[in-house]
Amino acid sequence: MNKQIKGIHNYKNIDGLIPGVKGQRAFPSNEFRAADPFVMLDHIGPEKVGHNWFLDGKGHDHPHRGFETLTFMFEGTMQHRDSLGNRTSLSSGSVQRMNAGSGIIHGGDMASDVQTQRFHEMQLWVNNPSSEKMSLPDINNITDKDIPKITEDNITLRLISGTLNGVKGKIETKAETQIAHLIASGKGTINIGEFPKGNNVMGYVLEGSVLINDSVIKEFQLVTFEDDGNSIQIETEHNAQLVILSGKPLNEPIVYGGPFVMNTQEEINQANIDFQNGKFGKIEY
Repeated sequence: MNKQIKGIHNYKNIDGLIPGVKGQRAFPSNEFRAADPFVMLDHIGPEKVGHNWFLDGKGHDHPHRGFETLTFMFEGTMQHRDSLGNRTSLSSGSVQRMNAGSGIIHGGDMASDVQTQRFHEMQLWVNNPSSEKMSLPDINNITDKDIPKITEDNITLRLISGTLNGVKGKIETKAETQIAHLIASGKGTINIGEFPKGNNVMGYVLEGSVLINDSVIKEFQLVTFEDDGNSIQIETEHNAQLVILSGKPLNEPIVYGGPFVMNTQEEINQANIDFQNGKFGKIEY
């Protein structure tokens, strides 16, 4: 049984968050706050910026605690660095999971894809259960060739986390999630499932438009679903990209403190103190 649409939401403009590139915040926004366990979705691009576009990230390194980031490098590169001593390159098609856990500082340089001359990136924040908020920080990078894929009817589905259509993604988040990236090269139809009852399920259109239950979901729109079925049917007419997010709610208190996401204000205060006292380490240049 296919899920019914609960709502369609527009984005918040965040142009310039990455200098020189347009940006869209799917949530939190005035229209849609968030859907447990997902905290934030920032979408940068897609934009043709030229083959020489480069952003020096030095001076923009910043801390996190209490959640995980999933960084999707759709087109372009990022030279990641962090206070754990990691230095790694994310190229077009790569995905990085970073568990901020008890505390990490990260940043990096960014460049356009030399072939398409575009920059296109997305960062998703996934809340950690309270038992994992002070876990050891770590990162996990997967390249496009290592991402499991299903291809049918001009549509490729890249499986990032959890199991959909019988295929399991290679990223494991602390919260229970099912995350996939759909790429359409023309007219096609695909059914995606199964989604467990009780999960919060959403789709966000990265480029183009898609048809779901006779409703057109336009570029940069977020669609949320009722808890009434276990699958979604997506139809495409032209080139399009969509991310599908499904997560089991943590149902725990949540307090935001800039780059920190914790359960109480006291924990946010402690995170600020620990960061100021150097307990998150530092990035060596």
